Amino acid sequence: MKPGARLIPVGYRRRGWRSKIGAGWMVVALGGVGLAFSITGSTPVNAAAGCRIYVASGDNVTNGDQLNDDAQRYPEQLLEDHLISPGWCLYNQGKNGQTSSSYITGGGLASAYNMRPDLLTIQLGEQNATIVNLIKDCFDKIKDHDFSGGNACAAQILANSSLWTNLKNNYTTILSYTKIMASQRPGLVIAIVNYPNPYAQADDVLDEIAELCVPLIDTIPTCLARWIQLPPALTALDQVFQKLNQTLKDSLAPFWQGPNGWRWVYVDAYPEFKDHCMTMKVTIKTKVEHPEQSGAVHQHDSPEVNFGCDEEWFVEGSDGTAKPNYLLPAAIGVLVEWSQTTKGMGVMPNADGHQCIADAIWEADTIHPGTTPLKWLLGYGEPANEDVCQ
Repeated sequence: MKPGARLIPVGYRRRGWRSKIGAGWMVVALGGVGLAFSITGSTPVNAAAGCRIYVASGDNVTNGDQLNDDAQRYPEQLLEDHLISPGWCLYNQGKNGQTSSSYITGGGLASAYNMRPDLLTIQLGEQNATIVNLIKDCFDKIKDHDFSGGNACAAQILANSSLWTNLKNNYTTILSYTKIMASQRPGLVIAIVNYPNPYAQADDVLDEIAELCVPLIDTIPTCLARWIQLPPALTALDQVFQKLNQTLKDSLAPFWQGPNGWRWVYVDAYPEFKDHCMTMKVTIKTKVEHPEQSGAVHQHDSPEVNFGCDEEWFVEGSDGTAKPNYLLPAAIGVLVEWSQTTKGMGVMPNADGHQCIADAIWEADTIHPGTTPLKWLLGYGEPANEDVCQ
């Protein structure tokens, strides 16, 4: 069996098809755009497997970045928990760093075509330049308590109109190609999976600011002056994730037109993660010398305060220990020692997060009137469940 495939055969009849694409080059005209796909060495799925085909295309999330077990990835969990019968083969083609552009030019799209899937999930865009800064540059600034820098980083991404135009154009190209796939595969369902925001919501950190700063006594003013910049930064970061997801949804709109529009499904995982953001546990320690008290030295430390979620669905990353120079100067006395530790911040979903994405795909509503989940399109008659990720 080809690497990346998992098989659960349950007596499903073998199919005698062959891929209609041979080795070499294929040029497809999509909306006046000529696309050349090199598919040499890309082997079509062997019908002898006797199963329906699920292809999972995507970036770091689909590939399970930072997970230690591939079985915890959402395509594998979707296969294990939901698809099961009458027998499916999974080809997880997620790649770290894959963008919407490299998926087209690097062979990912051609490979998905060759697999002749019955279900195709696509999760691309977060790794596009400069959106990837959300989980790199902007993330590092928040981790180091540079909240104005994190705000500016997010604002630059949000204001980059060419970025969003390119993303939408790439998705239009990808979806146009899936339309050709759908014409050849009458049962094919295409699901576009959006992105959760790993950061806390702005309104959820207000009480924690006082909890962190007030115990510092001599550096309360400088601590408050810095941390009141966190909520605006979180708002800006959330706006970028919403813009990313809206761009994906807008790209789908033209494909919902016509009698077969129900075959393209938008999977909205974003709201399910709001109460399960990453943790952000901060502790600040200070030592202040007081000349007015004959040189007495006072130790004032904050408790560990979590500016994130208590039940996180993201893999915890390394600690942040950037020196909190923003505490200078002390309101009274001289600040002689100061440090901070920020624990738990991470942006890639953990096993529970992947489980939620798998469940969100399974229960995703379609354009059919009322609640018609994706699973019905695949022939599964179990009742719809609106309590996804509970």
